Amino acid sequence: MAYSFTIKRQIEFSETDMAGIVHFSNFFRYMEMAEHAFLRSLGLSVHYNVGGQCNGWVRVHAECDYLLPLHFEEEFEINLFVREIRNKTINYFYVFKKLDDTASAGVVATGTITAVSVMINRQDNSIKGQKIPTSFTDEINVCPLEYYQEYLKNR
Repeated sequence: MAYSFTIKRQIEFSETDMAGIVHFSNFFRYMEMAEHAFLRSLGLSVHYNVGGQCNGWVRVHAECDYLLPLHFEEEFEINLFVREIRNKTINYFYVFKKLDDTASAGVVATGTITAVSVMINRQDNSIKGQKIPTSFTDEINVCPLEYYQEYLKNR
C-alpha cells in the first residue's frame, strides 16, 4: 500500500510573476498535479466511472505556507504524504523542496489538500459525498507521522 509519492519538476517561465518568482497560485496546481500522478501510479484517477456512475474528488480545503521563493528554471520536487483517511475524505500533506547545490536549497513551501469522494449526477450536475471506494482504500494507506513530522515545524 502506498502512502507517499515524489515528483520532480522545473519551473516554467509562464509560472512566474514579473519578479521572476513562481506565482503563489501555482503551488495549488502543483499539489493537484502531484495528487493526480500519485493516483495514476496506483492505477487510479480523480475522475472515474463505476457502473455507469460518474465519480470524483472534490476539494474542500486547501492551504499553502510559503517559506522561500522558486525562480524560473529552478528544479524542485513535490513530496506528497497521505496524512489522514476518513470515511469520505483523504487529507494530503505536501512538501516542496528546491533541488540544487546552493545554500537556498531545501524546503520552500508546505501545503495540504483535503478531498472528498463524490458521486456526480450528470442530469442535474449535483454532487453527493460517498464512502471512499475500496479500489482506493485497498491501494492507499496513511503515512507514518515520523516520515513527514520534521516538515510540520514550518506550518
